[in-house]
Amino acid sequence: MLWLIASLILLQTVMHWLFEPVVQLLTPWAGLDVLPWLFAIVGIWIFTGRSGR
Repeated sequence: MLWLIASLILLQTVMHWLFEPVVQLLTPWAGLDVLPWLFAIVGIWIFTGRSGR
């Protein structure tokens, strides 16, 4: 039982160490902090389209 607890703690530590950079990278996307920038880019793309037709 002690080996099971130790291996679970070790596994949790390794997973945290491996996925912490991914979590730091994806936090703005998950918090929708980039949503205004996406709206601005799409708006500029729409308003700068062809008007000759």
